[in-house]
Amino acid sequence: MSGAVVRWRLAAFIPGLIGYDALIRPALLDWGATGAERRLRLPGDDIVQDVMSHHTRAITIDAPPALVWPWLVQIGDHRAGFYSYDWVERYLFPGTVHYIEGRHSATRIHSELQNIKVGDRINTGSIGSVRIGDVVTVLAPNHALVIGTWAFILLPLNENRTRLLVRDRDAGWLRLVVPRRCGLLRALGAIIDYTVGEPLHFAMVRKMMLGIKRRAETTHPDAGHDD
Repeated sequence: MSGAVVRWRLAAFIPGLIGYDALIRPALLDWGATGAERRLRLPGDDIVQDVMSHHTRAITIDAPPALVWPWLVQIGDHRAGFYSYDWVERYLFPGTVHYIEGRHSATRIHSELQNIKVGDRINTGSIGSVRIGDVVTVLAPNHALVIGTWAFILLPLNENRTRLLVRDRDAGWLRLVVPRRCGLLRALGAIIDYTVGEPLHFAMVRKMMLGIKRRAETTHPDAGHDD
């Protein structure tokens, strides 16, 4: 490949990257959230970890927090799933993803998954016998579930409507598995996280939030329980 072709491709790539960073990326990171919601102090904000960025996504659910909470509290691998693109989860973690209802995220509330507590581990996936996830660090029924630093917050708008806020405190994915001494590889991991990981994570979280919304809005409070 000639030097002229390389320079031409860089000249086309760099403005596109700048445009993505300025226009598209902020909309992905803070999808649905108002400026006030992005600045709002939320449970879990005082948990300090190695974090690259903070961002908040939000959606309005036409149901009270008490009807949204049971769907939230049962999320996880080897639990109810994440109400997102199940086929993507199975592709990323082949042969290891397991949902309580089989090959798809839960479509009903499972009473045996409701009683979690601070310190319980919630897994997001598995690689072989290695489970990926974190522990519950904040638990306030009908209001806040924080897994590690990943926060799910329910804010009532009135007696029948809820604002669901999902705040990510993202430290990257590939970047974290590379030792700090390997500066170049760590930087490459951060670039892949930025260009591939973030958009994929946005798509999965957006679908999850829509999945929670649909379930909470269409399920009667007593329907589907397996008590």
